[in-house]
Amino acid sequence: MSEPTYVATPRNCFRCGDEFTATDSARICPKCRKPVTHERHALPFKPPSFRENQVIERVALGLANKEIAAQLHLAEGTIKEYLNRIFRKLKVTNRTELAIWAIAHRGDTPA
Repeated sequence: MSEPTYVATPRNCFRCGDEFTATDSARICPKCRKPVTHERHALPFKPPSFRENQVIERVALGLANKEIAAQLHLAEGTIKEYLNRIFRKLKVTNRTELAIWAIAHRGDTPA
């Protein structure tokens, strides 16, 4: 048994609505098939807040979340939330990268 052959037919793209010619059962035009990428680096840099800087300084000193929480009179879960926000904001992935960032930018941000 032979495979079905498709005739080139004009179609409208399900994403953008533009007309394109398809020889298969495609529903999306070739330009819309490319994956959508969101540039995180295109976002404007927002410097860390005063409280975030306090957390960053203590991470750079090598303190644990529990120790940071005790010093700043916050819950340990709050410190974890601050760290997640800081990681996203500074585009770092772990405490070591954050400590390196803190040392490199020590004079740039107010403490």
